[in-house]
Amino acid sequence: MLFPFHAAMCFLSGGYYGFYVYGGELPALRYIDLAVYPWWMSLLFALAGASSFFALQKRTAVLYAKERALRLLVPFVSGLLLWIPIQSFLADVFYNDYQGNYFEHYSVFFTKWTYLTGYDGGFTPGHLWFILFLYIYSMVFLPLNLWHVKCEKKPEFSEIPLFALIAGGFVLLSISGLIANVGGKGVPEFALCFLFGFFLFTDDKLIEKLKKNRVTLAVLWLAMIMIRCIMWKAGTENEIFWYLDFRALEWTGILGAISVGASFLDFKNKFTDYFSPACFPIYWLHQTVLAAVAFFIVKIPGFLFIQYLLIAAISFAVTVGLYEICKRVPPLRFITGIKSPKKPAVK
Repeated sequence: MLFPFHAAMCFLSGGYYGFYVYGGELPALRYIDLAVYPWWMSLLFALAGASSFFALQKRTAVLYAKERALRLLVPFVSGLLLWIPIQSFLADVFYNDYQGNYFEHYSVFFTKWTYLTGYDGGFTPGHLWFILFLYIYSMVFLPLNLWHVKCEKKPEFSEIPLFALIAGGFVLLSISGLIANVGGKGVPEFALCFLFGFFLFTDDKLIEKLKKNRVTLAVLWLAMIMIRCIMWKAGTENEIFWYLDFRALEWTGILGAISVGASFLDFKNKFTDYFSPACFPIYWLHQTVLAAVAFFIVKIPGFLFIQYLLIAAISFAVTVGLYEICKRVPPLRFITGIKSPKKPAVK
């Protein structure tokens, strides 16, 4: 989803839309953003929270903290120094006709502080903001999470009625979304999603409950998407209703995706064996590659939709190719957070 979503951003403008490169307006692609943006990153934080629970079951607090530093903090810092400045440089050249070379722009990147998007050629954490937030949450909530993992009698979250679960999550996310927005990202909002993942979505009984109600949750999820798209198409984005639908879609998207995923995606095959360990480094790599590909593609005359497809497809292929290189070179493997290959057992 990274590639069609961020490729679409190259063809959207206005409001909070923007990207490092702009190829022209393709209004149909806005439906991708309307349907996906409210719940996508929130779901990733929820899954990361659940992952932290299982990680703490197998590690001490010290080992967990060390692993989080190696898998999150190191890739964030290395990306901020070596990978993200490329996106800002491309934006400065594309929009502002910057005449210097990349190395000259390097100092601009660290001194031009504006909206933290980098779309104007200034400083930005880029897409690695997710990794930074995740590292902070992992450390801040470590004492609470350790207590929960070691607690012999855990709360029975499965006893919460479905309506109360839906309504409660919606209310909490609606409130948290109004607090402490940094660079367009809700710090308490995503922290709440991380905790939902840690406490709720590691409860096997609750997961079974979600699976049994997957049709209801999926219908609600799709209904919120349709309402959002209809409101935008009709030009009736009342600020209050627009916000409330965003939060409703955020929460039903998380519940719907987990209920459907737990029901139909609980399997392993060659595809999952390959992309499961690849997903993190592909995330680390993808946006800089996509911005660079788009920088050249949008300058080629042609249909915008063809350009969109080319940007998504080529950037995906190049990113996977770079991943293959990174996992074979120890220093690159280290800075992109790729786990070292397991040594074969000694017979």
